[in-house]
Amino acid sequence: MTATASGGGVVRLHRLTMIDEDDGVMVGRPDTASYALFPPEGAEALRMLDSGATVAAVAEWYRHTCEETLDVDDFLGTLDELGFLRAEGEPEPTRPRVRWRRLGRWTFSGPAWLCYVALLVAAVVAMARDDSLRPSYHQVFFTDHLALIPLTMTAVQIPCILVHEAFHALAGRRLGLPSTLRISRRLYFIVAETRLDSLLSVPRRRRYLPFLAGMLADVLIICAMTLLAPALRGTALPAWCPALCLATAFSCVLRLLWQLMFYLQTDLYFVMANALRCSDLHNATRSYLRTLLRRLLRRPVAEPDEQWTDRDRAMARVYAPFLVAGYGFSLGSLLWAALPATVHFGTLLVDRFRGGASTSGVVDAVSFLGLTALQFGLLGYIAVRDRRAGRTSPQGALG
Repeated sequence: MTATASGGGVVRLHRLTMIDEDDGVMVGRPDTASYALFPPEGAEALRMLDSGATVAAVAEWYRHTCEETLDVDDFLGTLDELGFLRAEGEPEPTRPRVRWRRLGRWTFSGPAWLCYVALLVAAVVAMARDDSLRPSYHQVFFTDHLALIPLTMTAVQIPCILVHEAFHALAGRRLGLPSTLRISRRLYFIVAETRLDSLLSVPRRRRYLPFLAGMLADVLIICAMTLLAPALRGTALPAWCPALCLATAFSCVLRLLWQLMFYLQTDLYFVMANALRCSDLHNATRSYLRTLLRRLLRRPVAEPDEQWTDRDRAMARVYAPFLVAGYGFSLGSLLWAALPATVHFGTLLVDRFRGGASTSGVVDAVSFLGLTALQFGLLGYIAVRDRRAGRTSPQGALG
């Protein structure tokens, strides 16, 4: 940086993107995923600096335009904290090559969409003709060996989750946006997250496909497994093979239902926030609901928090019913699938421990309990790891 504290010099900026938003301009540096919302005059000042104008000239323009003095030191300090300033002699980082961009374009091309629609229609017709293909929690019990159920379902879910996240990544990479994958948690769920922070560098209308691509992958897996199950019946393969296909499809149905739990900031939450043109809709809505509850209880109401934009606070009223509905869907899916399946597992375990099962049956039950404990242990480890790191689900994390 060659600008002085008095603001008379020239500064060099890294390559920045600027996207107009309702409350200002989203300015960002995609290579470091550093973004901030600037007022329009602040974004214009950055454009002037980028074109070679001196800081003094920008300060003079700001004084005439906004009829107030620009705090040059504070302005430059903010740019430095965001990593927007480039030091004297520092080369501009080369843009990282985004791999799989062509594959991303093929995945969401016109012919690909025709194939996806044909697969969906065929699966719906198959379910209409054969009710055994329709999703049901009974499909989870594809074998009598309890320990094999979580082991096998985990094994088949790993590629399903990878396909889900790959569709997120490919939808972003077709736009030239890099992505990363990490393991995290939402409430008590262990999830894989695709980080696409650079989505903030593209217009809002181009963000919908990356947000929804994972759900598209889930629908395609459900359709494929639903059609594969009857095709395997009557073949030389064991009877549990088609049953496993339906169990896999049902697990993907649960993942789709999970997306309706908006309070966990799922993919559909990001769609909703993007459609309402908000930057922190989730926390603004939670604050709105807390305030509403305190008013109903006739308790003191805290002063409005200024950390949210006017748009966030205005749209919180619109989004609040969807947030509450998310809790409703969470409870509904628990009652429809998770609770009956848990009760069924518990009944089987009790029967085996009462002495009505063989030694192998008892070993199977103990193994199942051990695997369940391992899963909750992993969840606890991730929770402690994230708490120590002070990490929360970022705005660009798609699950």
